[in-house]
Amino acid sequence: MTQQTQFVVAVVDDDAAIRRLVSLFLRRAGYDVIEVATGEAARSRLGVESWNLAILDRKLPDLDGLDLCREIKADPRFRNRYVIMLTGEADEQDKIEGLDLGADDYITKPFQYKELLARIRAGKRIVDLQSELLESNRRLELLSITDGLTRLYNHRHFQDEMVRAFDESQRYQRPLSLAIIDIDFFKKVNDTYGHAAGDDVLKTVARLFMDSVRSTDLVARYGGEEFTVMMPETDMGDAIAFAEKIRTLVEQTTIETQAGPVRVTVSIGVSSVPATPIQTPKEMIVAADKALYRAKRGGRNQVQAEKRKDLTRVILETA
Repeated sequence: MTQQTQFVVAVVDDDAAIRRLVSLFLRRAGYDVIEVATGEAARSRLGVESWNLAILDRKLPDLDGLDLCREIKADPRFRNRYVIMLTGEADEQDKIEGLDLGADDYITKPFQYKELLARIRAGKRIVDLQSELLESNRRLELLSITDGLTRLYNHRHFQDEMVRAFDESQRYQRPLSLAIIDIDFFKKVNDTYGHAAGDDVLKTVARLFMDSVRSTDLVARYGGEEFTVMMPETDMGDAIAFAEKIRTLVEQTTIETQAGPVRVTVSIGVSSVPATPIQTPKEMIVAADKALYRAKRGGRNQVQAEKRKDLTRVILETA
């Protein structure tokens, strides 16, 4: 019974007869095969082609298979790859050396093809388990930085990325802008329509933001009904234009909720570097927050940018 999988085995051996026979048995067993005759060719092909398990001959014409094995195991791209060394030497010390250098298994020529296939199946089980573990870790990491309701990044991830982006902006003197967005009178939405409808509003507004930003921007739920949009390579003028686009979009959107259609507006505060005296990520966040509250005090449903007098106060407050 053949295996229904795209598991790829690379056969690296200078002996054409062995290479062809091994490849034939592997293909009959349902595996995809890459055939390589030299170490240099293996370096080239394994670096660009997709593969899961490699069978490496110890005595290649241009280099020691152990050196190639060591290179593969040292490369982060091949962390989840399995290597079986193939050798004509039955010396115990030779096998120990190969395993110490990273080989996952060792087979001595001549070998039985049933044994080789059994070892490959064992290797595949290990590779599959490692892949499942990596995917589980990836999902857990994503959950740890994602807001459960809106599926946006959460406050903690925004703070981490803000520090990184701000440092990069300062180092290379490249523009970076930040918008803090607040849904106007959101408490009234909850009180009038219920918290389930409020959640629908939050999710819809979050989706509007995600559909409007570039792939390089970062949208996060800052907390409650507040959101942030971090915009690398964006100066103040472009950031204000984007914020106004967002404000208009939300104002014109009818949000369907469990309690019926709802209309909301947003207030937005914007800050930007390096065209301002802001010196830290915290100052940048506080400056955008002060601009946001000016928008709210000014009647809401509007965009306000940082002002020089705000920046002076911000720097004093955060010093």
